[in-house]
Amino acid sequence: RHSREGRFFEVIGSVYRKQGKLDESIEMDKKAVRIYRKTVGPESEEVGNALVTISQVLELQGKYEKALKKYEESLAIFRGVFGNDHDQVADTLYNMALCKEKAGDGGGA
Repeated sequence: RHSREGRFFEVIGSVYRKQGKLDESIEMDKKAVRIYRKTVGPESEEVGNALVTISQVLELQGKYEKALKKYEESLAIFRGVFGNDHDQVADTLYNMALCKEKAGDGGGA
């Protein structure tokens, strides 16, 4: 396998998202995560990015707790890859705060 296969599944997931097929989108992104974990490593930027995408789709579905768990997983990866002072970390924290707010946990944001 090659990491390009992961990108392929991410693109298919994006097409499904645009069509409103959110469950199918998540399945494609999960495949991308599995491929990335095998090809570029379990703690790679690619895995983190794919997890963020899954988080965003779960958020669209109103599955805030599941979305937050995926955000937390991606945040840990980004911190490991980039350190705390990076845009990916800041963006993920911001997305997590918005998700908590949507879930009714404004104090936790």
